Parts: sequence; structure tokens; C-alpha cells
Amino acid sequence: MSDSIISLVPPPSGKALTRADLGLIVEDARRLVRSGQFQVVVSMLEPLQEEAEVTREMKSLLAQAYEGVGEKHKARLLWLEVERAGTPAEGNGRHLWKLGNGALERGDYGEAERLFTSFLQVCPGDLAAAERLLEARMNRADGRALRRVYAEHLDAWPETANSAACLAAHVLRHDTKAEALKVLAHAETLWEGSLPAALRIAQIFQGVNEPERALAVQDRAAALYGNNIALLRSRFRTRQIMGAPKDELLKAIDHLISLEPDIARYHVMRARLCANFKDWAGAAKAWEISLRLDDTKLAYWRGLINALGKLERNAAIDALIAKARQHFRSGGAEGLVDLSILETSIGEHKRAVKLAVSAMSNPRMRMRAREAASAALLAAGDYVRAWSFLSGGLEDGTASIETERMAARCSASLLQPAATSGRRRFPDALFERALLHPPARTLIEPGDAVMLVTSSLGAGGAERQVAYSAGGVARLRAEAGRGPTWLVAQDMAAERGRAVMMPVAANEHLQIEDLGPIDQAACFRKIAAEDVGAREALRIIAAMPTRISRDVIKLYDCFRRHKPGLVHLWQDGVISTGSVAAVLAGVPRIVCSTRNVVAQETDRRRYRSYLATMYRCLAQRSDVRLTANSGVGAEDYEKWLGLEPGSIAVIRNGVETASVQKRGNPEARAMVRERLGLGPDNLLMGGTFRLAPAKRPHLWLSVAEIVAAQVPEARFTIVGDGVLRAELEQWIAAHGLADRVTLAGRQSPVEPWIAAMDVMLLASEVEGLPNVLLEAQTLGVPVVTTDAGGSREAVIQDITGYLVQDDKAENLAAAIIRVMQDRTFRLKARTGAPAFIEQRFGLQRMLGDTMSLYDTGFPLQGRVG
Repeated sequence: MSDSIISLVPPPSGKALTRADLGLIVEDARRLVRSGQFQVVVSMLEPLQEEAEVTREMKSLLAQAYEGVGEKHKARLLWLEVERAGTPAEGNGRHLWKLGNGALERGDYGEAERLFTSFLQVCPGDLAAAERLLEARMNRADGRALRRVYAEHLDAWPETANSAACLAAHVLRHDTKAEALKVLAHAETLWEGSLPAALRIAQIFQGVNEPERALAVQDRAAALYGNNIALLRSRFRTRQIMGAPKDELLKAIDHLISLEPDIARYHVMRARLCANFKDWAGAAKAWEISLRLDDTKLAYWRGLINALGKLERNAAIDALIAKARQHFRSGGAEGLVDLSILETSIGEHKRAVKLAVSAMSNPRMRMRAREAASAALLAAGDYVRAWSFLSGGLEDGTASIETERMAARCSASLLQPAATSGRRRFPDALFERALLHPPARTLIEPGDAVMLVTSSLGAGGAERQVAYSAGGVARLRAEAGRGPTWLVAQDMAAERGRAVMMPVAANEHLQIEDLGPIDQAACFRKIAAEDVGAREALRIIAAMPTRISRDVIKLYDCFRRHKPGLVHLWQDGVISTGSVAAVLAGVPRIVCSTRNVVAQETDRRRYRSYLATMYRCLAQRSDVRLTANSGVGAEDYEKWLGLEPGSIAVIRNGVETASVQKRGNPEARAMVRERLGLGPDNLLMGGTFRLAPAKRPHLWLSVAEIVAAQVPEARFTIVGDGVLRAELEQWIAAHGLADRVTLAGRQSPVEPWIAAMDVMLLASEVEGLPNVLLEAQTLGVPVVTTDAGGSREAVIQDITGYLVQDDKAENLAAAIIRVMQDRTFRLKARTGAPAFIEQRFGLQRMLGDTMSLYDTGFPLQGRVG
């Protein structure tokens, strides 16, 4: 910083700055703006705005500084002051350029045209300004006038790649893609090395899904501009569209970060990329950095809260919200609205409404505060009160597009006939309407097809059971000469790990469909056009919250197309959407399979307030059968829903024992033990689970630490990956166990790793019926487990393993040590455990129970298995 800046201490009270002082300040401010030290400029110039001698240039410099620190509203007000302070012919017209760009950005094209016309009076030879004027005029023209406006531009100015790209963008809006591509090809031939033109051409190619052509343009530009930040960002976007792998995209983002490490938006790009690939730990880390760099952006707070929620880090979320409450409350009405939105995201609806309402007294924030209060009330299910806010915005003309969307959905919900008396809570009332009082069915003559529906075929125990069931049922039905069997998933994107279990399910008798690529809006339009009788059902679906309706409409369309005689829905999320779709479509038989105990309110990942209403409605229908995969799970749901004991059928998980034993044969077991460096005297405690909080890997490692101290020959390995991996690696190193504990990551096939274990430990907090316990015992490996969910049903106490009633690490360790020190017990488990699993959990038994339920389970109620 220059000496003149250091010497510019504000004069004593009452003493005005001289013209010489102001001249020095302007000189320093120019230098600081050029070097990007915008905050310093704001600190220097903001206190001087009341000075009588303040110049237009000082206001201009302060406006530029405001833009640099993201204060666009303040910058625009200053640019307007600059404009009012003199005639267009005065100065260099920078204020006109800035105001014109601002008008373009907010869509005020008439104002933009006026401002750039004025700018060209000051700078008559400025081609860039002429092209911005062309942009404004084209935005005001209809499709028929585009060519005329462009011709008028060419009468006065030379044609450039940028002007041709501008025409291509507008032709795309009003004409065919083919016509736009012709103009764009012409723009390419005109390209003279202008970076803005190259970026514009590439952006349009991206928008019309021609990423290869976009990349070709970017490659040409890269030869001239190398590591230009804007070009690197554009190339990254192109690679995203082309479906580049995660590692390649991360490398591109990290290169951007290395060039400008203190720019928050690059860390935001990294966070969003990690989230897209379900790398929630990576996303959380990137969001944390973004917040450190800029804590004024609400989206950054929301991003971090969402990532922490996926990681099941409730304590971290609570700490972050406490910090947010302190931060945003100091931000006036705008801060209160931001905080209201955050409170809604964590389910604190009452607090959110109170905050939003308190901000409505500020006229500038009233529209946004009303929107925040409405969103909180809709999330809380109080649609009647939400409508009072939404309708107010519609009546006074201040409603935003989002307010109009919320109002449309809220109105559609309130117009649905009441299924119960009294005050209605939503979306519960919509589930009652759809499941207990559906409109006339539109599915004509359902056939003999059976359709199993799941969220995905990712790497999980429930997904493996879906795959086993679908493949096995398809085979049995084909052998019996029955109709087709379908496996439908809401998302089977292989690049996000959503198709891992596909090979387990796939066979020549099973048809598989992925609903992920289907556009829900297109579904609505298609069905409404094809089937007038479906419109009442569509109105119900449209009234559902967006996160529900988008899946319901896809499944409704799927059921209408394939006309199944029975659908089998797996897990709470799919049951909530699939049951509505099936009932509205007229599917005659519906099976709903839960895979866990009831989700509590503290379980942010699984809990949904409307599930109880939805399940109670389903339980009243004779064409619906509820099942669970464990007796504990069935009893928990029955108690929760107030159902008679035995109302929920139990179909326990199935294990394909022969295949498991073949993959975990002695040779494969020996190879894994050799890979781990185990000798004949080493005893291996293993675990196979996601590295996620619900599986309590820290407790598992605490047990390992105790065992390691008492059994010198013991070694430990966890097979699986997840969001806590980096944290667990640090824990292992900090406790001096790096040479004894191996985090093996995901392994396929997993059976050789399980077979290599001398004892398996599962320390989960919540479980349904854990497949890993069944697979371990199938391979003769004794197990130790916490008493979580259906785990007690998967072990014969003191014979195939030990069920520990509490969660104390020392008691779990004692059970592990007992197994390790009792060779006779381990030998007995080698033969007894596989026999137990085959008898109680054999795959053929599970398939037989499933087929029996399909054929005879309606409307008879009672347990199966």
C-alpha cells in the first residue's frame, strides 16, 4: 500500500478534505481497483460520500469496488448517481456501460438499449458496446424480426464471431436447432481469436448438447489463452456434459483452485460435483472451505447442512445451526429470512415461520419473507395458513415465480376433497385421498406381470435382497409359464454406484427398467394428452410435494404402460411413492416390504412425518399386504401403527448359500489372508459394513483396540467404504493401530474376505435383518453383534455366535476374545452355522415364501415363514 494511503487519516472533526487530499485518494483508489483490493477501496471511499467535493470519478471507483466485493445493489445505485451527475458526453461513459450490463442481466432490455445507445454517443467506435446493443435489441425482437435487426447492425458494424453467436443464440430460441447450428458454424468461421466469442460459441454448443463441438472451440482458444480462468471453467462444464469420470473432473476443479485458491465458487463447484457422485464427505469439506471464504451466501450454509445430513452428523448440524443463528440475526431483515430458510431445512418449521413473519415489516424484504414463511408452513403440513401468505402475494402482484409455483401446488392440495374430518395436515391428507378415496381406475385389464420396485441397485443389503428376489421370482414364474417379471428402479446410474447389484438380478427371464432418465414433466403432459380419464389422478399427483410427485408420476406412467397384476415395493421411500402410483393406476395387488425397524424423528436420513398416515391407509386396504424381513421389524411397525399382532407378514432374507460358499472357498480365503500378511497363528476380527454413523465404526475400532491389547496375535479389517473413511484412518493412526487394522474398502466379490475372518463383529445402532451376519455364518464364521433390530433372529446364541445386549465396547470385546480363545467353538461354528442359515434363511425358502404371498396372500392376513 502506498505511503499516501497510510497518511490519509480522516481530518479532525469539522475540517473538510482539500481538493489535493481528494486527488491523492482518487489516485490511490485507481491503483487499488486495478490490483483487485476492492475492500480497501470501500473502506477508503465509503466514509467520504457525504463530502461536498466528492467527484463522479470517486463514485465510479466506489461502484467498481462494490461490484468487486459482491455488493451489486449498492454498485447499481452509485452508477445511477454517476449518470445523473452529468451529461452522457462527459467522462468515459463507464457508468453507462455498467448500468447497461446490469439492465441486460436483469432482463430490462429497453433500458439496456437506451444506455448502450447513450454510451455509443460517448464512445462511438466501441464495437463491444455495439454488440451489447445488438443483444438488447434481439431480446426485444420476435422471431420474425431477428434477421432484420441483425442486418441493421451489419449496416453500421462489421460482422464478428461474437455477433454471429448472438444471432445463433436467438435463432435457437425462435427456430430449430438445425438453423441455430448453421448460424453457429458461420460464427466459427468468423472467429478471429476473441476469447469472449469463443466462450459464447462454446456455451451455445453446450446448450444444444453438442459438447464435442464445444470442446473443439475451447481447444482452439486454449492455444491462445492457456490457463485463462473463464476458459478453464467453460472446459470443465463441457467435460461435465460429456460425462467425464469423477477423478478427471476433480482434477480440473483442483487446477482452478490452485490458480485462485481464495475464490469460493470453485470450492462450491467441487462440493456440487462430489455431491453428484454421492461423495458426501468430499462435499462437506468443500462446503466448509466455501463458508470460510464467504459466509454471506445462504446456498453455502444449505449445502453444508445437506452434506452433513447425508453423513448423519447430527451434532455437527446442530453446531452449524447455532453458528448460523448468531451470524444471520445480525444481518437485519435479510438475515432473518436467510435464517428462516435454514431452519426450514432442518425441520424447525415453527421457528422458521416466526423469523420470516418478523421480517415482513421491512418493505424491501416482504416478498422474500412471505415466500420463506409459506415454504416453512408447507413443509410443516399447514397448507391452510400457508395459503393465507401465498394468496396475499398473488393479490398484490408481488408474487415471484417460486411463490406462484407454491401457490399452485397448495391450491391444488386444498381443492382435494377431504378424506377425514377436522383440520387437515398435509401431505397426510393427500395420502388419505389417494389411498382411501382414489378416483376411478384407469388401468385397463391388468395382466399377469409382476413388478418389483426399488430405489436403486446400489451396494447394500436391501438392494441385494431385491436383486435375489427379482431374479429368482423371474425364473420361477418363467418355469411355471407365468407372465413377465419386471425389476424397476428409480435410479440405476452406474457412474454413481447405483447399479452394483445388477449382475445379481439379471437373467434371461427378468426385464429391467431404469426410471432415472425419464422427465416427470413430459410424463404429465403425455398422460394428460393420452387419457382424459387420468386427469383426476394427475391432479392428486400434482398436489403432492415436489419430492414425492416427481417419483409418483414416473411410477404411475410405468404401471399404466406395463399393466402389472402385482407390484412389490421395497423400503419406506419407494412404498410412499409407489403405493400412491399403484392405487391410482389400479394395480390390483400391492406388496409393501419394510427392511428395518421404525425410523425415529432423530433419524434425519429415514424419518418422514407422513409415513404413519400412509401405512395406516395401506393397512386398511384388502389389496395391500405389508411385510417385514424380521419378526422384530414386523412387531415394531405393528405397534407403531396400532395393528393387530400378525398383521404384517415376515419374509426373512434369503442367502444363496451354494454361491456364497463357492465364492468364499478355501483357496480364495487363503489368498486374502496372504494379502493381509496373516500367518497361521494370526486371528482376524473382521467387519463388512458401510463406513457410516449408523454402523458405528468408531465403536468397532474401540473394540479392536481392547482386543489388540489382550490378544497379541489378533489383526483387524473392515471391508466397505463410506463417508467416514478419512476420519477413521486418522483415528487408527492416532491410536497406534496402523500396523494391525486394515480398511480394505469395497471388495468384489466380498465372500473371500468374509471367509478369511475368524470372527465377524457388527456394532450397528439400527438394523433390519443384517445380510452380512447371514453370509458370515454361511461361510462358517462365528459372529458377535449388538442387539439391533433383527440381529437377534440371525444368531443362535452360544452356538453360531454371541448377541451382546448392551453397546459397551468392553462387553463386545469380551465376546470377541471368547471366540478367539475358544478354538473348539470356532470349529463347531464352521459346520453348525451354515446348516442353521440354510434351514432358516436359504434363498429357496425366501423365494417360496414370496411366491406364496403373491399367489395366496390376498386378502388373507397372517404371517408367512
